[in-house]
Amino acid sequence: MMKATLLLAVLAVLGAQSAVVKAPVEIKEPVVAKATPALRYNLNLGYVSAGDRLLYRQYLYQPAIANAIQSQDFIYRGNATTRISAIQVNEVGYTQYAIPSLISGGLNRNNVTIRITSARGYGYYYLIDIWGR
Repeated sequence: MMKATLLLAVLAVLGAQSAVVKAPVEIKEPVVAKATPALRYNLNLGYVSAGDRLLYRQYLYQPAIANAIQSQDFIYRGNATTRISAIQVNEVGYTQYAIPSLISGGLNRNNVTIRITSARGYGYYYLIDIWGR
């Protein structure tokens, strides 16, 4: 009877240990972060304050070309007494996954160069506002 009780106790301990050990989980598909439809690629530098005026506004549009990455430089040159206080580069309509970036110039200067680079196979449509005094 003692041997049977001991055997049952050993089996119970081994059964409890096997319940704790977990089998490795196999991931069949890689987890990829997907962009949400509300994701925007905008560039907003500085802020518009009282006394500022809109110095320049332009729309930049480029339709999609299959399997091509497109880029365009926007250049604004103000007069010597003009100082830029805010730069707003905002997508218009649905997102096209293009990326605007500041190349040269900028805030507290009188010039700015902005490059817009599209995603492969996409185009872009942006509104550029330059504010200053």
